[in-house]
Amino acid sequence: MAGEIAARRHAQAVFEIAVEKNELDKWRSDMDLMAGVFGDAELIPVLESPKIRFEDKADAVVKNLSGVSAMALNLAKLLILKQRVKIMPQIAREYSILMDRHQGIEHAEVTTAVEMDSGAELKLKEELAKITGSKVELTTKIDPDIIGGFVARVGDKVIDGSVRNRLQNLKKSIAQAV
Repeated sequence: MAGEIAARRHAQAVFEIAVEKNELDKWRSDMDLMAGVFGDAELIPVLESPKIRFEDKADAVVKNLSGVSAMALNLAKLLILKQRVKIMPQIAREYSILMDRHQGIEHAEVTTAVEMDSGAELKLKEELAKITGSKVELTTKIDPDIIGGFVARVGDKVIDGSVRNRLQNLKKSIAQAV
């Protein structure tokens, strides 16, 4: 949880810098490259080792980040210094979400009991776009436990139209009526 909050804060700070300098796309590519470097299973133990000097860690990262901006290198060094190298891939994801929102695109994760056909997916996408007022990109998951219907997560909003939820609500209503 603490890593998630830190990742959001870092992503927000980077996003504000990118907007201010009008470098949204440059930062996106820098963040993607950094996420790859900081996600390297062989490099992580080196970056987390207390036996290796900060300067040596920074040099190792800088060699792998050729072409990124000086500000992005500063972020990389800060993450090494603060021992937060593992959150870089999450920072990149959060930055990407912020950038998409800035461009009017929302990401929705939709869970259904069975796989949706393309027509149903398109209709759901259109309905979610009406609700959010943004273009919607769908990611779908299947969970037979919801029995039927769907559960959609768009940003911080959850739309639960599952049969399981309806049954639970009906159960509560019956229990309260008695």
